Amino acid sequence: MIKLFDPENKFWQFLSKVTDAALMSFLWLLTSLPLVTIGASTAAFYSYTLKQVTNQEGSLVKSYFSAFRAHFKRATLLWLLQAAGTAFFAADLWAVWNFFLAQQGGAAGIAVLGVCGFGALAFLCCCLYAYPVLAEYGLPVRQVISTSFLLAVARLHVTLTLALLMALCCVLFYFLSGLFFFWVALYVFFSSYLIYGAFLKFPPLAGAGPEAENGGEAAQPLPDHEETWTL
Repeated sequence: MIKLFDPENKFWQFLSKVTDAALMSFLWLLTSLPLVTIGASTAAFYSYTLKQVTNQEGSLVKSYFSAFRAHFKRATLLWLLQAAGTAFFAADLWAVWNFFLAQQGGAAGIAVLGVCGFGALAFLCCCLYAYPVLAEYGLPVRQVISTSFLLAVARLHVTLTLALLMALCCVLFYFLSGLFFFWVALYVFFSSYLIYGAFLKFPPLAGAGPEAENGGEAAQPLPDHEETWTL
């Protein structure tokens, strides 16, 4: 019974991590308000929660803004590409759906709808990994996109679990929108554990993480002068 109230108890440590992630969601929202900074905010959020997995998170506010500054340019470029891709696939699917209805469910309509639907699904799956990959490895945007796509395919069971987790959080948000911050934190926190495990079992990334590069210590954020706007 005494161990239950021990602050070193794994249950309380886990609860503390979830609480920190919930507090982090407030910072995420505040720094996302200009909208164009959503990418940098999300990368910073993942930078912190991925460190929580290995108990290397450090100070909440300091870690968040350090990662926000370090990844700002690449994360912003990634966000702009993601927003453009979302708009493209939304318009594309709308046009294809109208074509499908015009064809009255014909073979041509089904084929076009299937191809566009597969493309949109691949894009969404890639987006699930993009910011965690950037936050953990600081790769150029082009490599972030290619690595995210390969991860989504190679670790398909993780990708499906992430998609289900996101769907669950969206449903919870729909019915309990007042707990918006908690649902955001819930997804990012638990997805970080899944994604970190995927990193370790993905050959191109296994052993190449921040810990391996720094002799077992957590990697420091990339300096601002190393950031570029190029792909």
